[in-house]
Amino acid sequence: MRKSLMRMTLRQLQIFNEVCDLRSYSRAAEEMALTQPAVSLQIRQLEELIGQPLFEYVGKKLYLTEAAEALQRASRDIFGRLESLDMQLSDMQGSLQGQLKLAVESSAKYFVPHLFAAFKQRHPEVNLTLTVVNR
Repeated sequence: MRKSLMRMTLRQLQIFNEVCDLRSYSRAAEEMALTQPAVSLQIRQLEELIGQPLFEYVGKKLYLTEAAEALQRASRDIFGRLESLDMQLSDMQGSLQGQLKLAVESSAKYFVPHLFAAFKQRHPEVNLTLTVVNR
């Protein structure tokens, strides 16, 4: 393995994933409460470590390069493994932690928040996300 890859930080990968998801340095900066130059600097440092460009601009659209797609797959794997580790450690402590995402049909939006509130009281370490959809 190249030694330069060992110098990548998890924070750089978080910023990189946000830019990939939003396809915008500015929106990623806003989402992560950073400045746009700070995001640009982290991406530039990541590109230096990788030795290849990660993004291409065509007009005003941001596209991922082949290197970015490979890095995105690897970083999602890394964060998935860290999430799994977090869950295992929580299990060892006997507490429930992590994220619970629930999508419900629009008629359920009236009673599900009450269930979420009760669940949150029992398990305060769990982050809850509710999405209401039409059928």
